[in-house]
Amino acid sequence: MTQPVATKTARRGPKQARARERLSRILDATRSELEERAVAEITMEAIAARARVPVGSLYQYYGGKTALLVEVAAIVMDEADGIMASRLSECLSIPWREAVDQVLEASLGLLRDSPHYRRVLRSIRFTPEFAEVTAISNDRVATLMSQHPAFSGAGMSHDRALEICSTTVTAVNALQDRVLADDGLDFDSCLEEAKRLVKGYLGSYVD
Repeated sequence: MTQPVATKTARRGPKQARARERLSRILDATRSELEERAVAEITMEAIAARARVPVGSLYQYYGGKTALLVEVAAIVMDEADGIMASRLSECLSIPWREAVDQVLEASLGLLRDSPHYRRVLRSIRFTPEFAEVTAISNDRVATLMSQHPAFSGAGMSHDRALEICSTTVTAVNALQDRVLADDGLDFDSCLEEAKRLVKGYLGSYVD
């Protein structure tokens, strides 16, 4: 079951096991709604019916639909970032070009191989309500990228490395948006384009 995370939008989580199980059902139901329809089409009533709880139960934990959807969006992004963090940590000891290949293959591969994840991202990515969630995720990934020794080896400060990695993440996000917007897009071509873009940009700063 989906577990709540600490966000600005969520109220204090329940302590009793029964209440925690009910909240988990609510979050799972919300995620299922996001997989099936656009944000504007989702209602608190539909979420409650899917979770098999009264509508009032949703408002025990969240002030409204946006707060609930943002919580689920944060959970989804946390899951993806966990995968990326693991891969990035593994890549700190290999040449940066190889690291780029592995990280991008993991990132875009997740979109290619997980249609449910792709549908959830498609629902949340292009809505202003979730801009903060996306920004937090981008910052986490950029911070992890900036730890690669190629940057310090080039005599670069951490702040400068972080700035470069933030720009890189923004560019890759633009390619991911293309993937999300078009189910018919060739993933392999998009992946190769992402590799060329990132290696070309980073190559102007590190050896």
